[in-house]
Amino acid sequence: MRCILNIHILFKMYLNKNKIMTRPVFFIVLYFLLHSCSSIPPYVDGNTHFLSIPEQPSEEGYFKGHFEIAEIIPIQTSDTFLISDIKRLIRYRDKIILLSSKNNTVFVVNAKNGEIEESIQRIGAGPGESKFILDIAFDEQFQQILIYNDYSKLLFFDLKGQFLSELQVDEIYEEMNWQDGKVFFHNKLEGYSSYPYSLKILNIENKTWEDVGNNRKVDFPIRIQGRQMVRSKQLWFTAPLDFNLFNYEKNYTRTPYELSFLNSEINESLVNMSVSDPQKFFQEVMTKKQIYGINSIRETNDYLIFRSNQEGIFILDKKQDQVYWDQFVEEKTIDMNLTNYFPHEGDDNKIMFILHPDELYRKHKKADLSNIEMLSEVEVDDNPILIFYKQK
Repeated sequence: MRCILNIHILFKMYLNKNKIMTRPVFFIVLYFLLHSCSSIPPYVDGNTHFLSIPEQPSEEGYFKGHFEIAEIIPIQTSDTFLISDIKRLIRYRDKIILLSSKNNTVFVVNAKNGEIEESIQRIGAGPGESKFILDIAFDEQFQQILIYNDYSKLLFFDLKGQFLSELQVDEIYEEMNWQDGKVFFHNKLEGYSSYPYSLKILNIENKTWEDVGNNRKVDFPIRIQGRQMVRSKQLWFTAPLDFNLFNYEKNYTRTPYELSFLNSEINESLVNMSVSDPQKFFQEVMTKKQIYGINSIRETNDYLIFRSNQEGIFILDKKQDQVYWDQFVEEKTIDMNLTNYFPHEGDDNKIMFILHPDELYRKHKKADLSNIEMLSEVEVDDNPILIFYKQK
């Protein structure tokens, strides 16, 4: 931000009608200023840390130098349970609770062996039923699965898949979460517009509502794979077209980190194009490798991990106030470069990647996985494999 402000001031000086700065001097100063922007040291303003981001992802592998495999969990496959995608995944003790969007089903999985123990799919408009499941959360206090559906209802189920109760919600939101007895609804929708800077919070115990944050509206229809709101050690969230990392703490939203991306030049014309001609918008973004948003924040003891619309993952070292950008995670155990980082929920100090079995077979042709525990029986059409990393 400080670098951007300096460039802005430079342009004002150059365009000043009194000709404070000549054209040759302007370009010389601009060159050195842009050069210095690529290595801006971090600085702190109050409680906000301002950090610069590398211009390109690296293949050196900062992540692998600081994390190691903790678990490999292939999800059980059968003719009854074929999981085509994962929209949400929650870790709770020895359980994994996941939402498969295409299946429109919530699964309860044994985290020790990947066995599917329960599934919830109640189609209809009656009590406990949904036409489409928008999101899920988990109430650790009462061990209840929360299902938010397209009827703007919040449904409560136990871990055995039994329907308990339901509650009407006022609006349609993109995501929800749970923390300390409260349900957090994020990114209220209004056509293409969304309100990603505010949280609508429901206290489950007394059924009261409160609003936190502000109602700034963002007119931007593009969504990317990942999640805008994730709970790990804290509840973190982001907004489209914004490079701040927000969190919720003691009834307030805070901005602990503000990031400066050199390769983000999203202007009003490009934003308008996202509505009028999305295909052209994506062509422009991919050609220039533009970043228009960040998402999927997870926190461990020493790091924040997140992603953007471009390839790779970002690793923020909280002690050094430094951000690294890895193009992929090289995993020699299975001779694969992992790219599908997915932000699971839960304070377990772990980072998760999803690996689909067909990727293994494309890589190894006729895969011989007999030497890898938990993967020797995996077939090409099986359910996804969850790979969890922990700090070294």
